[in-house]
Amino acid sequence: MHMTHDEIEHISRRVSQLVLEALDAKQREWDKELIKDLKDVNHNPEEKLLSDLAQAMTALDYNLKQENYSRCSQLQDEIKDIEKQLKNLK
Repeated sequence: MHMTHDEIEHISRRVSQLVLEALDAKQREWDKELIKDLKDVNHNPEEKLLSDLAQAMTALDYNLKQENYSRCSQLQDEIKDIEKQLKNLK
């Protein structure tokens, strides 16, 4: 039995649809897990501060490359403050 071009096209579309639906469902599952993980981090002060520190350092690196020195100064102050808070937790 030979399939017609239209039958092959129909099957291809259906397979694509199923794959996209599966990917969408998996992405929603990952999003839920990420939100849960982020909430868990926010319940642990040290992990929250470490996350804030990583974000500030990434922003500092970016702003240095952009030569945005006024923002770099603000970020350095934030980093010092976060590091002080981390020391006070111990």
